[in-house]
Amino acid sequence: GVHNVYKVNQKQFQNCDIASATKKYTSGGDTITLKSGTSWFICGVGDHCRNGQKLVVNVN
Repeated sequence: GVHNVYKVNQKQFQNCDIASATKKYTSGGDTITLKSGTSWFICGVGDHCRNGQKLVVNVN
């Protein structure tokens, strides 16, 4: 299937809002360097995010 990944903030994550996402990954081979703190990611395809295709990563 078709997927993508958007890096969003907490509010965008909760609302599955990609309009103001800070980064979009589409290649399927992207590398994301995580920094200390919390990062939120969602899929922007169709209802994928609303159906739970989203991820929170906490880096200590």
